[in-house]
Amino acid sequence: MDNLNFFDNDKIKSNLKEFLRNRVKLKLFSETDSTNDQAKKYLKKMKNPGDISDITIFAADFQEKGRGRRGHNWFSGGPEGLAASFLFSVDNYTEKIPLITAAAALAVSDTFDYFNLKTELKWPNDILVSQKKIAGILSELVIDDDQNVFVIIGCGVNLNNYYFKKEINNLATSYYLEKKEQIDKNIFLSVLIEKMNDYANDFFNSKSKEIIMNWKNKLDLVGKIIDFNYKDKNYSGKIKEILDNGDLLIDFNNGQSKKVSSLNTSLDYKSLKKYNK
Repeated sequence: MDNLNFFDNDKIKSNLKEFLRNRVKLKLFSETDSTNDQAKKYLKKMKNPGDISDITIFAADFQEKGRGRRGHNWFSGGPEGLAASFLFSVDNYTEKIPLITAAAALAVSDTFDYFNLKTELKWPNDILVSQKKIAGILSELVIDDDQNVFVIIGCGVNLNNYYFKKEINNLATSYYLEKKEQIDKNIFLSVLIEKMNDYANDFFNSKSKEIIMNWKNKLDLVGKIIDFNYKDKNYSGKIKEILDNGDLLIDFNNGQSKKVSSLNTSLDYKSLKKYNK
């Protein structure tokens, strides 16, 4: 099983489609603090970061300080899980760039589809199976001193994890727990690289609206009643719209209608069944 859980540069490259092999730069670590942080360190060390054109991936067997949304920790679970960050150079800064997370979520979901595991997308940046988290995404925008713009997409994916810490045991799942079989982390990453490359290219080349619409459809939240926490207070309400910037327009149960963002709002997905039968 160990061979399935540890990254192997040659195996990853050999499982990539030929047109990608020479374009992909792999930075593999046995242990690191955060793969997103490794990407930032890499940018700082480069003499001409504006010249980045290849797909650069940072992946670690052990990630000590994985991060999630709103500063939460991401439990990487050692080599049984996948921790990887994708570094892309983008032409300019626009308001749409933060929504690259939508493209990344679709890429991860499509990768699971490739391995015959159906997933659901959770607003704003998680992937679920049976209402349990199997993957999370953290995208970060970096602008250097020369105003070069980069996007780092960090992905934490539960693959061969067979148990989780007590505090998240009822909230998390893995490919192994769902399929009752192991998966080669290297092959999973190869497929994910291809999917991420396709979605990123489409997103940055005039197909962002199509991707965002696909993401909205897969979220399947419009018209649904749900419990949620907004600014540290609990409410229930109906989701009227998912806005193009990723925010939600919600009719609160107190009669108010508000735009809410992922910075101050968390949805209780388990409540969907309670209200929407």
